[in-house]
Amino acid sequence: MTKRNYLRIKRIVKEELGRLNEEGLSGELEDVEKVAKDVPETDASEYANALEQDIDFMKALKIQERRLVRKLKRIQEARNKLRSRILKGIEKE
Repeated sequence: MTKRNYLRIKRIVKEELGRLNEEGLSGELEDVEKVAKDVPETDASEYANALEQDIDFMKALKIQERRLVRKLKRIQEARNKLRSRILKGIEKE
């Protein structure tokens, strides 16, 4: 690493430390019990409902995907039949 790069990195780190100090973030670890008092508790059931809805939506999307895949296969088969019919018609001429 060149001295120029070293000085540039050092300047960037000092700027970031200054920014963290301005925001009141010291970078030191706080006591877990003190932090836990400030954090509001939420029931797991609140998240379970959202998770359940997401799972149900995923299942519905999977069903819709299966239907679309079947429909796409039918379209591809019809296209292939038409292509072969067209090619046979061209060969006869």
